[in-house]
Amino acid sequence: MFVSAITVAILSKAIHEPFPSTCAYPIEIVHYNDFEQFIHAKARLYIDCAFEPDPNRIAALQSLLPEPVLINAVDYAAGPNEKGVIRFNGWPGFGYKPVLELAGNGEELPESLLQFAMACGLTCIQVPDKIGLVRPRVVSMIINEAYFTLAEGVSTRHEIDTAMKLGTNYPFGPFEWGEKIGLQRIVRLLVKLAETDSKYQPAPNLLNASQLP
Repeated sequence: MFVSAITVAILSKAIHEPFPSTCAYPIEIVHYNDFEQFIHAKARLYIDCAFEPDPNRIAALQSLLPEPVLINAVDYAAGPNEKGVIRFNGWPGFGYKPVLELAGNGEELPESLLQFAMACGLTCIQVPDKIGLVRPRVVSMIINEAYFTLAEGVSTRHEIDTAMKLGTNYPFGPFEWGEKIGLQRIVRLLVKLAETDSKYQPAPNLLNASQLP
């Protein structure tokens, strides 16, 4: 039986880690680096890997509904008037497993998204719509604790990275992972989480290393 192709529009400054440059039929991926061209694309699924929480951008993305819209928004949760889009974990450093972490839909995942994921070899996992999702929140805390440990003189960066990789079978040590993700991303998430729970307070050395106030 012939199945018509499904066009997926992806906005990114580069080929983004969670998604391949091409997919098996019937998925046709079109990459964009211009937002205006992206929102005017004729697609069955839109993925904004370069999302910024700007009201105008959010309104433009919502105008694409009811077609599914995914946004790379780990440290952002939609307000009461910004429903409809699906957040995903698109942080660098998480592409080693074929898992797409999703939040914010609250319903069954759209068929076009499931077909896209299947064609790309991705498994979709829905998590509660909380800032930080699951894996980014956990890894950020591990990285934060590593900076506290380093400041206390317990061990060196290299020894901490090695111990975590050998002891937990993680793909990267916490300092390696921090460099891949970007320390500014980690600090922004921890600062937001610390607004309601002090255990997420960033380590002073991590703040200094991120060059954020």
